[in-house]
Amino acid sequence: MKKVPRTSRDLQAAERKVQILQGAKELFALHGYHGTSIRAINKQIGITDGLLYHYFPGGKQELLETIFQEAQVVRLKIMDDLIAGIHPGQPLEEALYLLVSSMVKTMLGDKDFMLIMMRDSDSILSDDKNFLSEMILKRHQALTDALKQRALNGEIRDMDFNAAAKQVLSIGIMVVIGEVTSLNIINADIDSYLRHMIAFTVSLWR
Repeated sequence: MKKVPRTSRDLQAAERKVQILQGAKELFALHGYHGTSIRAINKQIGITDGLLYHYFPGGKQELLETIFQEAQVVRLKIMDDLIAGIHPGQPLEEALYLLVSSMVKTMLGDKDFMLIMMRDSDSILSDDKNFLSEMILKRHQALTDALKQRALNGEIRDMDFNAAAKQVLSIGIMVVIGEVTSLNIINADIDSYLRHMIAFTVSLWR
């Protein structure tokens, strides 16, 4: 089937939707979902109630669901690529550092979204609302399996690989929480902190 070219009107509509979503996301992150009104979103973007409901008939709830769904697709793809990138031939410390630092970079790539998820995930109606937790759990299992294989290869000792995988992922999660909430948890440069913590953790497994 021949693809129908998008008209300037289509492009304008798409740009307007992106503008509305971005404005809503910024306000949700700043004031919370329940603390943000449709009027505030309209004022932020400079549009009327009618125009917002034209693009998002479900109003504020549809805006939240759309922000969530779009972010979910992007992050799942990135995290799948990260796990696939743990090559058996890499030094273990380097492989774990690349995994955790990339996970942190991915999550901090959109701090507004992460803040919304921490504060207002209960307001999301989607069946996939717990995708961040499930995403981490899935990668946790893949990491557990990878550590078992490294032990079989004699790189690390036999241990509770499930707990070891959680230990590694928690290093990155602590950084994300600190950066998103502005809590001074690590009190150091992120890259240096991650390298130090990964090296320290792996040294305990030898």
